[in-house]
Amino acid sequence: MKDLLFEYDMHLDFAPPVEEHRFTLKCIPLTDERQLINRLDVEIYPKEFLSTDKDSFGNYSIYGYTKGQHDRFFARVRGQARTGLAPYLTAKEEHQVGLFKYQTDYTRPGPAILKFAEQFESAAEKYRKSGDENQTRFPEREIISTGSATAIFDFAITLMHGLYENFSYVQGVTDVRTTAEEAMALGKGVCQDYSHILLSLCRIWKIPCRYVVGMLIGEGLSHAWVEVCSGGRWYALDPTNNLIVDDQHIKISAGRDYHDCIVSQGVFVGRTTQTQTVAVRVKEMNP
Repeated sequence: MKDLLFEYDMHLDFAPPVEEHRFTLKCIPLTDERQLINRLDVEIYPKEFLSTDKDSFGNYSIYGYTKGQHDRFFARVRGQARTGLAPYLTAKEEHQVGLFKYQTDYTRPGPAILKFAEQFESAAEKYRKSGDENQTRFPEREIISTGSATAIFDFAITLMHGLYENFSYVQGVTDVRTTAEEAMALGKGVCQDYSHILLSLCRIWKIPCRYVVGMLIGEGLSHAWVEVCSGGRWYALDPTNNLIVDDQHIKISAGRDYHDCIVSQGVFVGRTTQTQTVAVRVKEMNP
């Protein structure tokens, strides 16, 4: 368990100014079984009209509108988090768990991922649905169905270890539009790519899993990792760092892939050039 101070800053500069700006922000961490958020301070500029709600995945969302002209926009979130309170999250949204078994446009496997996945076939065999010899090869087969919650989680960890050993962290070779298949073919990328590939691998075997955006000690930007559901519990894995998430991570949002967790989205009136700057600072209060 750790007590962490965090700050998330996002700035947009517009040249020339824009108007009629409508935006959605998902940058607020919430208290759950694993983390306690307190002393939360949120600052947004400009903010003529604001409302808040939770999206269909339970992520805290801020909806805003600014009519007048402005050449800058920023959101700043500060607070404290006590992390590592539990090893998992209870899957309270049981009616939703099933949708996290299925591939999305970001995670749909192609030749590179399917070839990579072949090396895990023997590891998955012991969890295969008994008596189901007529099923075709992945990606359509659901083989993780009779294994214990621990065994299924162990298999997901095996997938994470394999990815970490065969994929390289390199900045600047992918972007937010890069799919898991494209990143796997390159063999390198950043946390978003690690997470999308692990999601793709888990979903090949129909393991419910979701994409997570949050903050990590020592990161200069937001971070991405994965939660896998087994036995009615969400367990968190950080494939970029090849570890089980413990008390160094602060969760902000979760969804099927990156698109469900975009921190800042907006539309406005005006032909402009926009420049975005993001800075994330997380440090331990009592190291």
